[in-house]
Amino acid sequence: MQYIYDYTLQHFHLLYPKAKSLSFNYGSGGDAKITIKKYSGSFFEKKRPRPQQFVWKEWHGEKLPFFFEEDDQAELITYHPDGSASINYDIIASTFYLLSGWQEYYGPERDRFKRYTYKASVQAKYNFVTKPVVNYYFAILREVLERVYGFTLQHDHWGNNSLATCLTCDVDRLHSAWQVAGKQLLFHAKGLDLTKVLLQKAVGKDAWNNLPEVMATAEKYGAKATFFFLPSNQRYNGHPNADHDLTKLKYQHLMQKISERGHEVALHGSFGTANDLVQLKQDRSKLPLQPQGNRFHYLCYQPETTPQVLQQSNLAYDSTLGFSEHFGFRNSYCHPFYPFDFQNQRAHTYLELPLLLMDTTLYDVNFMHLTPREALEKVQPMLQEVEKFKGLFTLLWHNENYSRYTEYAVPKGEPGWREVLEKILQHLKSAGATFYTCAEAAAMAKANSHQ
Repeated sequence: MQYIYDYTLQHFHLLYPKAKSLSFNYGSGGDAKITIKKYSGSFFEKKRPRPQQFVWKEWHGEKLPFFFEEDDQAELITYHPDGSASINYDIIASTFYLLSGWQEYYGPERDRFKRYTYKASVQAKYNFVTKPVVNYYFAILREVLERVYGFTLQHDHWGNNSLATCLTCDVDRLHSAWQVAGKQLLFHAKGLDLTKVLLQKAVGKDAWNNLPEVMATAEKYGAKATFFFLPSNQRYNGHPNADHDLTKLKYQHLMQKISERGHEVALHGSFGTANDLVQLKQDRSKLPLQPQGNRFHYLCYQPETTPQVLQQSNLAYDSTLGFSEHFGFRNSYCHPFYPFDFQNQRAHTYLELPLLLMDTTLYDVNFMHLTPREALEKVQPMLQEVEKFKGLFTLLWHNENYSRYTEYAVPKGEPGWREVLEKILQHLKSAGATFYTCAEAAAMAKANSHQ
């Protein structure tokens, strides 16, 4: 199946353009000095969602999963006396399986929003959602190519030898703090705070109508944020879209000001747009600027239809692919990638900027339900993985959580969710991260693909 090889190699070369001049054999035959074992079974022909064959192997102290193989006794890499080398597990097929989202396309598991579920994934089954396994596969191939050919494959994806960060904000609610946070304050008998929230609303300034505060926080760390604006304020099958009408002049001016300040205005496709190109275009037409990218409301993404909608939309990028239920690497990769087109067996031409961390995932009672301190501790290993591979850390913090009046009450003695964000941003800055808007990150990744 040539498309498995082509799609995998396309993304390896996206990270290491100089590797295009170095050859290897995939399977038996060929005269290259490196051979990668090729899986010969019928998994892909039968279109099964999850492989039954699976082993763990250790590489440089890291336990990594390998699919399509039951023998865990073979060496991962064999260097031969004649200077040649063999990779004895099929990292090509394993990469393709994870990066393409094969399990989602052929797996039937969907939640009430028709999203593929984290609990159905191989990442959940084998507990590796916070490890970018595809990056490890590529690192294995890089190491072998460098050793056999004596050639250094420099990875400098962001032009400054460090990781990149996209700080994003989905603008769903600007006028609901008095209602949503107020209900929490009433329940917890915080009368003074409740009075403040209600007074703010009474004078026409809801506590969540705080986008200048979001921009100021981003700028404090040298970041330019990407704001995904939700164009529909109509309920969809009983589910809420925006609590404001984006077509009103004050919001059109707000978006213009955000753009003039150097931040990005992008599209937050409303309910239903993930499989409806006409509706997505209608949403886009409500923004005063031509957005370059999108993220769907509630991270709605239907593998059978959404990539085609995005491909036909002429948007440069999407940033929807992250699990709602758990932070980490949904496609086991920490760099931008081109989603796979299952109908035409090739890569789409728009880029996916994988979403690695969402605030709601951390605290929502239906998801991880962590305290702020627990969240800070648990996200650290994932951050270290992105640093290791100089990847792209895309995180979503809703404007509600820049306010002290949040959707869920923070336990007494715990830092607020804005403090959690600021500690993450401090960590990233000290690690040498460069902050980009999503459009800037997508443009840099596209430029690399044309090297």
